[in-house]
Amino acid sequence: MLSIWRDLVIAAAGLTVLLRVLGRARRRFLLGLVIGLAPFTSAGATEGGGSVYPYGLNTVATGVLPPPGHHLYLYNLYYTADRAVDGDGRDAVPDFQLDVRAHTLRYLGVLDTQILGGRPAWLLAQPFIDGDLEVGPFGDGRRGLGDTTTGIMLGWKRPHSHVIAGLDLTLPTGAYSTTRAFNPGRNHFAGTFYYSLTRPFAEHFDANLRVNLTVNARNPDTRYRSGVESGADYSLNRRFGSRWLAGVNGYVQYQLTDDKLRGEQVAEDGRRLRVFAIGPQVAYRGDGWGIVGKWQRETGARNRAEGDRFWLQMFWRL
Repeated sequence: MLSIWRDLVIAAAGLTVLLRVLGRARRRFLLGLVIGLAPFTSAGATEGGGSVYPYGLNTVATGVLPPPGHHLYLYNLYYTADRAVDGDGRDAVPDFQLDVRAHTLRYLGVLDTQILGGRPAWLLAQPFIDGDLEVGPFGDGRRGLGDTTTGIMLGWKRPHSHVIAGLDLTLPTGAYSTTRAFNPGRNHFAGTFYYSLTRPFAEHFDANLRVNLTVNARNPDTRYRSGVESGADYSLNRRFGSRWLAGVNGYVQYQLTDDKLRGEQVAEDGRRLRVFAIGPQVAYRGDGWGIVGKWQRETGARNRAEGDRFWLQMFWRL
């Protein structure tokens, strides 16, 4: 039992091996190709290059916990990348193209009570992922349910800020196969600790920050275990009246420890990934609902894909 809970708290990202099996000789070639690709695919597609947390998600009212009740969110993401880079920032894979469409339904329940001066809440999120990966003449695509995430949190409203602290647990419930280069699921547990802050300033501005720490568990089928990840979503917004806001948003992701395969460090640099993204966003809030549109352009990537994320996010109070 202790080891199960350790895996739930210690979790992360790793490696999906192999393209489709189309014959023994070709299978050997594709196996080598996919092992080479594993660190570079992202957006939750495979191990080593992405994260269980969809960076760039929380950039509006990041630290604000909604009022007690039931809340529903729909997150739509399109990620596209035509570069995969190595640890030195050079193109690592020729003729690379990755396209991922993710649609996530998230329920948030906020309780009408207080613990430690904050209001408790819990969430349940389920993504559906449709992705395609092409490398030269070879390609793989798959659609299906991704990994389920559940979490608990506490939210505080302070005189000059809003704060949320919580823990998300990602469960290996998504579609996964070692014979695929692209998988909607990651096939391992993950735990993400986070601290979120929204701070209004001046008369019409607010700053937002969510800081994450994701600890990694091993993929039992591939014996690959990614290093501990850190990162942050951020934004700076100007409000126009009580309904509209526009601003700059993005994220930074940085891996703190090495990837390991069967307990041994992977590559000379441990395949530690990093990336920075920035772009515009606009949001509208109605009565009991809202909508957010944003674009995030990645730059400075290492050991992963480098591309663009486009979001359309909606929420309703039930």
